[in-house]
Amino acid sequence: MSPHPDVYRFAVDHTADLVVITDLNSVIEYVNPAFTRITGYAAEEVIGRKPSVQGSEHTALEQYQEIWDVILSEGWWRGEIINKRKSGEEWYANLSISRVEDDRGEPIAYVGIATDISEMKRLEQELKDAGLEAIYMLSIACEAKDETTGNHVARVQHYSYVLARKLGVPKKRAEEIGYSSIMHDVGKIHVPDTILQKPGPLSQDEWEQMRKHPTDGVKILRYESFYETARQIAENHHERWDGKGYPHGKGGEEIPLASRIVTVADMFDALATPRPYKDAWPVEDSIRELKRQKGRALDPKVVDAFVALHEEGAVVEILERFP
Repeated sequence: MSPHPDVYRFAVDHTADLVVITDLNSVIEYVNPAFTRITGYAAEEVIGRKPSVQGSEHTALEQYQEIWDVILSEGWWRGEIINKRKSGEEWYANLSISRVEDDRGEPIAYVGIATDISEMKRLEQELKDAGLEAIYMLSIACEAKDETTGNHVARVQHYSYVLARKLGVPKKRAEEIGYSSIMHDVGKIHVPDTILQKPGPLSQDEWEQMRKHPTDGVKILRYESFYETARQIAENHHERWDGKGYPHGKGGEEIPLASRIVTVADMFDALATPRPYKDAWPVEDSIRELKRQKGRALDPKVVDAFVALHEEGAVVEILERFP
């Protein structure tokens, strides 16, 4: 025996999630009480209007168009968007929109179901902020030990971000690569100051101690998921495209892309800025050396992207911003 139709209406009216039903023109025909509780809009304020009127400016028209393109072709869409409550406060929604069809398979309506995940996003941001604070504190400790590097980590962070974006990496991931790059030399905390600040060439024993800093960096960063990219970079930024690097002798695309990006950024900065053992190279000479290392130490496509950024003026801009 099938449940009475009122059972379905009761269930929808009492679910904790927001429910919206529209006609085929996306005009709202029904919202449940949770809609009012979450958005602040009464049913009579939105029925007869389109859902996009509740949208945040962060949910661009292009995103709405992409959503509906998927729904029209696939019949459903699921993802996260930012909406705005009647009060003006933004809220994060885990939203699904599905096409409703009759017994003959003809579309008759659309139903949207949204879960308010704003609190979860707030907690995620707090954890991220705490992790970033730890990253910056450790990077400051590294700079204190190796005081001649100055703004090295800041430059590498910005080079890495714009380089990742140039390679087509999504913005959020590029930002992660950028701030994680700050930790590429965190293992140097274990390297004696006499080695880090030595004005001349290192002895064989000193060089062996220096070569341990990638694996020491992994130990410092441990195994928290937030530091996964930072661990990859710290461990692999001295690996080479031709497989002749350290500590593991990885080569080619076996090296994570984030590490290949930071390796180029780090090498350029080491060339173009003064160190205890060398003067700064001119920018053009530093770029020329990157090109010479294509297919040797460096990933060719990453070098090409860095050269393109230089030609656009982005590299010198960062170099001058963090002297």
